[in-house]
Amino acid sequence: MKPTMTLPERLGLRLLNAQGLRSRWIETSVGRIHALDGEGRGALPPVVLLHGLSANAGAYGGYLRKLLPLAERVVAPDMPGHGLSDIPRGGLRSEAMLAGGVEALDQLIDRPAILVGNSMGGLGVVRYALARPDKVRGLLLVSPGGAPMPHAAFGRFLKTFHINSHGDALEFVDRMFAKSTPVVRHAFAMAIKERFSHPELRRLLDGLTVEDMLRADEIAGLHLPTLLIWGREERILPRSHLAFFADHLPEHAEIEEWPDFGHCGFLEQADGLARRTVAFAREVCHKECSGARSTLADERDTLSISA
Repeated sequence: MKPTMTLPERLGLRLLNAQGLRSRWIETSVGRIHALDGEGRGALPPVVLLHGLSANAGAYGGYLRKLLPLAERVVAPDMPGHGLSDIPRGGLRSEAMLAGGVEALDQLIDRPAILVGNSMGGLGVVRYALARPDKVRGLLLVSPGGAPMPHAAFGRFLKTFHINSHGDALEFVDRMFAKSTPVVRHAFAMAIKERFSHPELRRLLDGLTVEDMLRADEIAGLHLPTLLIWGREERILPRSHLAFFADHLPEHAEIEEWPDFGHCGFLEQADGLARRTVAFAREVCHKECSGARSTLADERDTLSISA
């Protein structure tokens, strides 16, 4: 059984391929992973994006295209069982998602990158940054998921993704965006219902437990530059998620709340998010250069004293 991509999504993917974001395939232990990969024209570090639950890399095409002129490279894999990537052997489970994602990123990232994670992609980039700190220069978390919750609350939260009718899908779409989307509302709803009705995505949701979510010590252990952007109109993730990150991120991390920004802010404010990504990447590079200069000055002082 293949993952679900709607016809408009497939057509959009072809357009992205023609615009410099080529498709490539990565072999992993859980199956082939599809990724968008674009060689940029700028000097900023590579930007690597992980999408959210049920989404795919192509949904972020507008945002990714805006980064191509300024970054060395832009990469966005479809997570296992999403987009055009294979459903893992043995079914779509959290363990397979993590293993396949890590293996794909290991092959895709050839120099330290800025990692961007939206929704459940936020959990993914946090876990990857902790496992492979040498491959990450900074973390940009956009409406990140993965915060732990009490068992009863977690069960209610997962029911949000049980889309059994077009009406359920319309309600979900209305919660995704900061403002109503009357022109494309029904089209989005049909795609949402198709995705969340997929047996393998249902399997993934049914198998998730609180133990799969992030722990406080994992968040506290993020020593690299980190920026979290949260939408004031976020209605998919509970505000307790933001509180969890705010309570446990290290002091150096920045948190920004944006107006007119819902769970899909990358669609609503692609220009603004791209500009902030570029500014964050420049801040990371500036801090690294400043740190290198400070280290060099310390070494010179030491040499002077020794002499």
